[in-house]
Amino acid sequence: MIPAPYATFLVASTQASAALIGLLFVSASIAPERVFGPQAEAGRLARALSSFTALANVFFISFSSLIPNQPIGPAVVILGALAGSQTLTLLLLLPRWRRERTIIRGLSLFAVSGAIYGYEITIGLRLWFTPTNAGALTTLLQLLLGGYGIGLVRAWELLGAPHRRGITANVLGHLWAWLTSPVTDAPSLEDTAQRPHER
Repeated sequence: MIPAPYATFLVASTQASAALIGLLFVSASIAPERVFGPQAEAGRLARALSSFTALANVFFISFSSLIPNQPIGPAVVILGALAGSQTLTLLLLLPRWRRERTIIRGLSLFAVSGAIYGYEITIGLRLWFTPTNAGALTTLLQLLLGGYGIGLVRAWELLGAPHRRGITANVLGHLWAWLTSPVTDAPSLEDTAQRPHER
């Protein structure tokens, strides 16, 4: 049972997430072959899956919490596990991320989403055993805001918005390029000795 002060937020969250999921469906239906077709980019598919998973997770947690006389902890654990398993499927796109040179962005998406859903499961377990834990409930609502952030950013990128890379992404990108660049062999001592001296 959710305390009354939290009910207003959860009602608004249910309505907002439902509206955003509808808009996501509309944006994906404009050119579905670019998102789910056989020639679709792995990055575009990952953004669509990540956005839908985040918004659906927020919707079902917010909606299920409004059921009277129903503890929210078990629902949060189950929904967090489902979202986490869906996020794990992003790793199947790893070979395509390498071919498209988007592996840094793909792994960043996986890491942030996995961290949020993993922490969500932890909070759900706390609410399962102590349903009146106001601190855990407040943290859960903050995680829902994080889910909104993931869903909105990925949906915005799915629409074709330019992606601005930060300092960390640039550094990691240069590091990855250096690690994956072919290694050129240094000249041996024999080659150096046989090479004529320049005057």
